Amino acid sequence: MNTILSGVLLGLSITAPLGPTNIEVIRRGLKEGWKSSASFCLGVMIALIVYLLLVVFGLSFLTQSKIFNIILLFFGVMVLFYLSYSAIKDFFKNKELDISENVESKKHFIPGIVLTISNPAILLLWTGIMGADLASSSASFSRGLFLSIGILIGVIIFFIFLISLIHGGRRFINQKNFKYISLAAGLILLYFAIKFGYKFITTILQM
Repeated sequence: MNTILSGVLLGLSITAPLGPTNIEVIRRGLKEGWKSSASFCLGVMIALIVYLLLVVFGLSFLTQSKIFNIILLFFGVMVLFYLSYSAIKDFFKNKELDISENVESKKHFIPGIVLTISNPAILLLWTGIMGADLASSSASFSRGLFLSIGILIGVIIFFIFLISLIHGGRRFINQKNFKYISLAAGLILLYFAIKFGYKFITTILQM
């Protein structure tokens, strides 16, 4: 039980900081309602489960491969640039944006998976947390599994909290406000794209 509780606290602490995933959850929720955020978060959870299983089953050595990291960085940069472009494009649209609650689940679910899978920071984060825990003297497979479950529970709790805030605050958002929110989200995503892009270039040059 203590292991699961530790995992929950870890899940909450690593999900709360503002990053590309939370930016997209907020942007999609404000534009199309809480169902779009929930669909996106479900995709994120699927990708997290895949990464956690990889680490628990001992495949964290992949992070030591420069080729693997370069491929991951490349796709991460491409995804972030695309999301940034999509968000900024909404700001410059002359016609009114559709901020209805008509949600196509695939439109949000798949990007949630892709953004998380292609984010190298996610794999490095899980590897650091799980690797350090599994390397300890008291480590065992069951402990790693319970810690993973706790982390996922913590992530779910935070996403439910975030989606609830979005749902409550959406009533105060109009077309003009959303355009500025979308622009801010796009610029933040662009920052992360450039940050990962710089890392991608330096990694290539170091080979």
